[in-house]
Amino acid sequence: MKKNSKSIWHKLVTILIATVNTLAAIGLVVSAYAGAVNPLHHDLASVVAMTFPFWLIGALLCFAVTVFIRWKAALPSLAGIAVAMPMILDFSPFHLPKSAGDDMTTFTLMSYNVLGFKDQDDNYPGDVNPTISYILSRDADIVCLQEVSSLNPSSAFHITPAQIDSLHKQYPYVFLGSVGEAILSKFPVEPVNLDYKYADTSGAADMAAFRVTVKGRKITIFDIHLQSFSLVYSDREMYMKLTKLEGGKQQSKRMLKHLINKIRSVAPQRILDTRQLISYIRKYGGPDVIVCGDFNDIPGCYSLRMLAGEKLKEVYPRVGFGPMITYNSERFYFRIDHILYRGCLEPIDMSRGKIKSSDHYPLVATFAIPDN
Repeated sequence: MKKNSKSIWHKLVTILIATVNTLAAIGLVVSAYAGAVNPLHHDLASVVAMTFPFWLIGALLCFAVTVFIRWKAALPSLAGIAVAMPMILDFSPFHLPKSAGDDMTTFTLMSYNVLGFKDQDDNYPGDVNPTISYILSRDADIVCLQEVSSLNPSSAFHITPAQIDSLHKQYPYVFLGSVGEAILSKFPVEPVNLDYKYADTSGAADMAAFRVTVKGRKITIFDIHLQSFSLVYSDREMYMKLTKLEGGKQQSKRMLKHLINKIRSVAPQRILDTRQLISYIRKYGGPDVIVCGDFNDIPGCYSLRMLAGEKLKEVYPRVGFGPMITYNSERFYFRIDHILYRGCLEPIDMSRGKIKSSDHYPLVATFAIPDN
């Protein structure tokens, strides 16, 4: 009788553990490929895709714990990890450092949402602008900026005349887009007139294009900022309370529902923005193209999948190591800034700066191009 009772409990525990592993696996797979669903048809899919890192952690923990207790019960989570592996490696690649060939020339490109050069903590050491000081010190060959209002001295943001002079000395070619983009380059630059009409609505997208000549090769760079999440101050406070587990059960449910509705409501607009971008790429891009900027969306999102249809590949999944976060404010820890490329370009490296003057981290990619 005791043996029979023990056998029943053993089976029940095994079923329970297997069920938890199965649920974790289903959540992982669904969130991994939710980005393949067009938000114009199902906008909730974009929210589901954002939960992928949490399901990944859950599935890995389930497998790690269960494999030592009931290894057969760990098979569902293992299967889920295997099915989601392409997205896992996109989210967290594992590449060793690369080097350019002897017949290749390298150049560096920085993409940086600078928050209008405002320091988010109002901290200006030495009475100079820290964002501009960082750009100067990093000394990338090409710098693509987003959320730029102007490149002039400003007492409000401690941008000194000396800093602006240094920018122009370091970068002979400086151009501003029609709204919030700018390029600083050591190589010759021609602005491309996209005839883009800025929507002038909350968090609206903006984009600019520049043709840069690097070692005799013309590379068209699209510097973009797609529709933001349009979270106002009260929304951000809600999100902070949720992540801190503050508030009662009912209040948390209301806050979560409000934020989900806010996030899903803007997802379709990013698809329309990406369609517009693709039309420009087809018209002005040419064979060698770089697209960089603030996508306001995560790895595997539908916008990136659309751009893949234009033979554009993401840099980080091909050269990076481990997960990367590009937004550093208000616990919104996601990789929403991206650099893509096509043509003769070969990515060698991509790194993220640590400076937190803006709410985005700067990204620097190293590309190699053939000498002939």
